[in-house]
Amino acid sequence: MITTAAPRRRSRFPVLEVLGLLMLLATTVLLVTQLSGFSAERQHLPYGLILGEVPVSGLSLAEAKASVEQVYGNPVTIYYLDQEIHLYPDQVAFRVDSDGMLSRADELRTEGTFWSGFWDYLWRRPEQAYHVDLIASYSPELLLAWVSDLATRYDHPPEPAAIRLDTLSVEPGRPGYTLDQEDAVEKIDGVLFQPVSRVVELTAIEQGAPEPTIDTLKELLIEYLANSGFEGVVSMYVIDESNGDSLQINLDLRQGSPLPVNCDIAYAGLSTMKIPLMVEYYRYLAWEPYNYEFDVVLKTMTESSNLNANFMLRDIGGDSISRGTQVFNASIQEYLGLENTFMVAPYDEEDPPQYRYSPAREAAANGTCINTNPDPYMQTTAEDLAMLMDMIYQCAEYGGGGLVAAYPEDITQSECQTMLEVMALNDEGPLIMSGVPVYVEVPHKHGYTYDTISDAGVVLSPGGDYVMVIFLWQDVSWVAPLAFPVMEGLSHATFNYFNPDLIAEPRRGYADVINPEG
Repeated sequence: MITTAAPRRRSRFPVLEVLGLLMLLATTVLLVTQLSGFSAERQHLPYGLILGEVPVSGLSLAEAKASVEQVYGNPVTIYYLDQEIHLYPDQVAFRVDSDGMLSRADELRTEGTFWSGFWDYLWRRPEQAYHVDLIASYSPELLLAWVSDLATRYDHPPEPAAIRLDTLSVEPGRPGYTLDQEDAVEKIDGVLFQPVSRVVELTAIEQGAPEPTIDTLKELLIEYLANSGFEGVVSMYVIDESNGDSLQINLDLRQGSPLPVNCDIAYAGLSTMKIPLMVEYYRYLAWEPYNYEFDVVLKTMTESSNLNANFMLRDIGGDSISRGTQVFNASIQEYLGLENTFMVAPYDEEDPPQYRYSPAREAAANGTCINTNPDPYMQTTAEDLAMLMDMIYQCAEYGGGGLVAAYPEDITQSECQTMLEVMALNDEGPLIMSGVPVYVEVPHKHGYTYDTISDAGVVLSPGGDYVMVIFLWQDVSWVAPLAFPVMEGLSHATFNYFNPDLIAEPRRGYADVINPEG
């Protein structure tokens, strides 16, 4: 019997199991590695993240915060006029809310599931780019204060007109520039929230040079009088016929410095009283003057004839000089409203005069205004004569004004034109005339006595017509040598004001002083 041995069992290595385990292990290691990498990557900001227009992809949270705050912490460069100024954000309490922006970025990127993000990571799919708007704030009050301070430091406001004593003229003002503060705040607000191009050019509002006004002329005249050396009393009235602006000066210079006098100063009427007398004479004439009547007017106004002035007064009163003064006073004071102008006797009267009330005379008498010891026979003020000259001018130029309003049937435009033409022929006593060029026509009437010099007229200048009346008084034996140069200076300064672009020498001539009998 043959015996067969049992076959030997061969041992097998579990290759498949081991291989499976190894693959599982490798997969686990890879998964963990990838999870670790994904988790590490999530500790940094994702690719394409932009915070407030600042790219911060790949940065840590701290790095991203520092980057954003650095960008928005840069100064704003501001250009205004010819200046470069820097505004640092902290000057207006500008603050970037970096934490809030980062929190918002994290919310955006974690809106999906972890595993969907991991799956994209495994397949190296690019992450979605995230844009987070800037979250920042500042103090509007601090910005307003900063802009206001900027304007205070760099604005060039217009400069007013300036007076010049050396040339007796008025220099025009200079233009200026001021900051448009509302526009500035709006522009700066815009660039504070920009990461780049943090530059602003602010708007300057140009303001034209202020025009000199008649108050500027008044300032010049007062300054001139203060430095003239004249130690008396001065009254002056000027009316700009282009717009009706006027100035009045009443100064007491007897103490060395000019003291304003706030009242109408009464003066001796002198030959300037022949202006209202001429007006009243033309009102009396209801016809075209005969040659002899016109001759009376002409000699009265150009030769300062007292005799012919008395003829006019007599005719006005119907062959009665006394009656003539009554008609004159009623017309001038009541109808024309020149309450400080009166005449109670003819020229060269020696008999004691009747007392005639006027507010200016009463103020001098009771001590409430300066007393120039005016002629008791006839008195007036600078303002009254200026108002009358203005009436004549308005009547002659436009056929209207107060004179025509008071006497629409008795005074004509032609008569007013004749009055100015006759007065323009007066070349005696070049007072106002001495301060203007020789070619400038000046219808005027002067008057003078030992202590008073006066002149009233209209200057028909290239730069505009103006009424000018001047009275100078000083308690001396003969004031003319002192007063004439002052009157010329006042006239020249006024002419320069109305003719700023005209370089012209004054007529002068005050040295030819008329004797006190004129």
